[in-house]
Amino acid sequence: MVQVAPFYYPVMGGVEKVVKDLSEFLSSRGFEVVVITYNRDRRGVSKFKHFEELNGIKILRIRPKLTWSHGSYSPELVTKVKESRADIVHVHVWRHPHVFQIAKMEGIIKVLHPHSPFYSLKQSGIINWTYYRIVDTLFRNTIRQYKLISITPFEKITLERKFKVQSKLIPNGVDDLFFSISKRGDEHYLYLGRLSREKNVVSLLKAYELSGTDRPLILAGPDNGLGKRITKLVSKRKLNVKYVGQVDDATKIELLRRSRAVINPSPYEGLGLTLLEGEAMGIPSIIVGHGGQEFASPPGVSSIRTEDSPEALAEGLRSMEDDVIHSKLSAGARSWAENFKLSVVLPMYLEFYSNLYQRA
Repeated sequence: MVQVAPFYYPVMGGVEKVVKDLSEFLSSRGFEVVVITYNRDRRGVSKFKHFEELNGIKILRIRPKLTWSHGSYSPELVTKVKESRADIVHVHVWRHPHVFQIAKMEGIIKVLHPHSPFYSLKQSGIINWTYYRIVDTLFRNTIRQYKLISITPFEKITLERKFKVQSKLIPNGVDDLFFSISKRGDEHYLYLGRLSREKNVVSLLKAYELSGTDRPLILAGPDNGLGKRITKLVSKRKLNVKYVGQVDDATKIELLRRSRAVINPSPYEGLGLTLLEGEAMGIPSIIVGHGGQEFASPPGVSSIRTEDSPEALAEGLRSMEDDVIHSKLSAGARSWAENFKLSVVLPMYLEFYSNLYQRA
């Protein structure tokens, strides 16, 4: 079994967590798992071992010949996949070069996990958005060379509409550990994620100021280009906001369990795993727009959903201050998150692979 992904541990994010959780689960079930990724981080810095073995997973980091943003191309990739002699190659993230390279290979079962990268023009910027449109139009036959996994009903419908393909719905999972952790108050609001354009963090700060809430807002996550602007805006507007940078798992858990609510201001999100991690502890969410976030945290069940404007999000914050609303959403959050336990989700992959074997 080979997993091919743009990044892998110790570079971490939603996709990387899925690859890591799945790889370690398969290894624990007796599969030989190789992860092939690129020797670079999100900033393009090459600083990792070319090969290592962690938690039973063989990790091969190949040198990219060409990189841009989070994309990488290496002519070594196909050779390394062939050398692995894998019967299943599970490829992650649509539009990356390795998707097109693996699609041409014969004699293997090819699985594609697009990870729902269908961001809006506002989130992506005109250059990236144009690239997305070109790839989705010119290479629609490439995606049909794979057996597909979607992570939300929204993505499943999008794949059917854009590419006329079917997919197996397997959502991202939440570590069972989170369900054993209890809340410790509601001291602050929390944003967990990258500080980047597509995450709409500046709009969140404007909304927080308009809301008039007394609770502080904590921002936690890696700086993907907005850190200085955020820090400057907080200082200039004298906001009760603290950016704590990227945090480890223990700190993340502590921040979550002390939260009034988790806020995801992104107008489109592939899923929103941090929403589910909070929900597992009984912490409701405030979400914006439409997309996978509505599956992760259904409005009226575990979240308040607002339109994409600072004024609307500010109203959502004010509504979350209502104890009756908060109590109802807290109860719904814990119940909904049960559907996403890793112990429930990970066996779905084994069933999916088994069905592919039988049809091969």
